Amino acid sequence: MINKVYEKIKTIIKENYIFLFVFLVLFVLMTFKLPYYISAPGGLINTSSRIDITSNFKMEGTLNMAYVTEIDGIIPMLVLAFFNPNWDVETEAEVTAGNESIDDVRFRNKILLEEANATALKVAYDNSDINYKKENSKTYITYVDDLAKTNLEVGDQIVKIDNQQVKDKAHAYELLKDKKNGDTVKLKVLNDGQEKERLATMIDVAGEAKIGILISETYKLKSDYNIDLTFKGTESGSSGGLMMTLTIYSYLNKIDLTGGKTIVGTGTIDESGNVGEISGIKYKLIGAYSKGADIFLVPRGNNYKEAKKVKKEKGYDITLVPVSTFKEALEYLEKM
Repeated sequence: MINKVYEKIKTIIKENYIFLFVFLVLFVLMTFKLPYYISAPGGLINTSSRIDITSNFKMEGTLNMAYVTEIDGIIPMLVLAFFNPNWDVETEAEVTAGNESIDDVRFRNKILLEEANATALKVAYDNSDINYKKENSKTYITYVDDLAKTNLEVGDQIVKIDNQQVKDKAHAYELLKDKKNGDTVKLKVLNDGQEKERLATMIDVAGEAKIGILISETYKLKSDYNIDLTFKGTESGSSGGLMMTLTIYSYLNKIDLTGGKTIVGTGTIDESGNVGEISGIKYKLIGAYSKGADIFLVPRGNNYKEAKKVKKEKGYDITLVPVSTFKEALEYLEKM
């Protein structure tokens, strides 16, 4: 019986070896990832679709965040990238920093999205005179510099610094501010649900005593308004901060900031309402223009300079608006 099955399999392979070989080659081509990543123009996310709020308020136009399309380095995509001037290929070393892994980068971007959403809500509340309470603050390590003298890891949630309970990110920095180069810091962290002890030695970073880490924070804001921000699992990063702030503010105050137009923007937001620069501005502008954007809000500085250069090179009919703060962007849209 076994011999008959074996002979049948041999016959099938012999009769179909060309098809099986081609299938195997195609399978490898379509699934094997090389250590390269492709950045390409993306599209728009209507920020209203990411806000869950009980309201009958509607806008005539739309507020949107722009995004970059990121493609894994499989062979067919790398070939296409070679012929597409708007696609750029980067090595894994260029995408990551130092010894960090792609998983570290992805974790950081997920936490940065949560942090950006919380900050957007806070800035919108602050500018709408709405009272709120900060709750459930969690402080994470999202980057460890190669020069850092520590066993801290990306993903560690900081619980204590030198036996003092950490309240939030600002408090963590406060506990570290008087440390001097060479001082040893003891930290208690949570990693994958397990409590661990970590050590760090303060080092000189641009003339200041630092651990050499990036700290990010997630938290909830409790108010009389029931607002939930929901993003897809594939979405990450902090570059939508400005547009989320403008959208939340618009709903809270029932003010249509669009003027019936397709408004697109990018830029991080901090708790003081400052707009920070982002990466991939070229891809975001190309994507925004292809989707019919009328106005593109851009962080003032290098982002604006690059966007202006791309606009000129491609002859785009789109209005670029440089902004440094949430209030500056708000004032522009209100007067539009």
